[in-house]
Formats: sequence, C-alpha cells, structure tokens
Amino acid sequence: MKRVLHMLFVCLLFSAACAASEMDRVVHNLELELGVRHTHIPLLGMAMFMGKVATGFQMPGAKIAVFEDERLADASPEQIEEAMLKALGPQWTPFVKSISRHGEEQNWIYVAEDGKKLQMFIASVERNELSLVQVKINEKQMRKWIDEPEEMARQH
Repeated sequence: MKRVLHMLFVCLLFSAACAASEMDRVVHNLELELGVRHTHIPLLGMAMFMGKVATGFQMPGAKIAVFEDERLADASPEQIEEAMLKALGPQWTPFVKSISRHGEEQNWIYVAEDGKKLQMFIASVERNELSLVQVKINEKQMRKWIDEPEEMARQH
C-alpha cells in the first residue's frame, strides 16, 4: 500500500511539474540562474478580475510577475535573455528586442501561436526592476487593436 501511495504521489508531482505555465517556468529559471526572487503582489488576481469586470475587456490568461532586486543590475541583457529563452522553449519566436545605448533598459517581446490565439510574452528590465507579462489574445481582438487603435483605447 505504501508503495502504491508513493507512486501516486510521484505521478502527481510529475504531472504538476509538466503543467507549469510558461510564466512559472520563466520566473523559476530567472530566480535560479540570476539569484533573484520575484516580488509577491498581494491581491493581484483580485485586482485583475475587478479590472475585467469594470471594463469588460477580455484578456484571458494574463499573467504578471515583478522582480525588484539589486542583483538585476549585475546581470547582462544576454544573461537575462538566455534564462528566459531556456524556460520558454523553441515554440516562442523573438518579435521585438530593444536595448538602450547604455544597457540600462532592455525590452523583449516573444510570440507563440496557440490555435486561434496568439500568446505574447513581454519582458522589460530597467536597472533593478524586471517586469514580465504573458497574455493570450484572440486573432479578432488583435486585428481590432491593429486596425482601430484609437477606438479600442477609447472603449477600454
């Protein structure tokens, strides 16, 4: 009986590890490779839900993570990018990459197709702060934002 319970526990742990989201993998990998910890933002889930209710704007699967750590200033843009790409995997394609002249600000946007949805993973680093955002956007909604940005901004 103990053996069966032990095997069941191992299977549950393995399935939970496989089901980790891209955001979870990137956060974990950045913490591991750069020696930084992400900042817990109390009630963030509730705030995102209330924002969706108040505006009616549907942004399924939006995830946010923030790091505030002095050690981020010591990491090169290449180290940060490598740690993110290792966690994201080959299905993610670089879309935008910008690094300021002195390297004080770096921004990356990666995209991946997920059926009829487009996933975007956005990372922005400025000195001691790193912000990560992951969103899933359906094609119709994305088209509206591209074709009618002023109208969409007014609505939301």
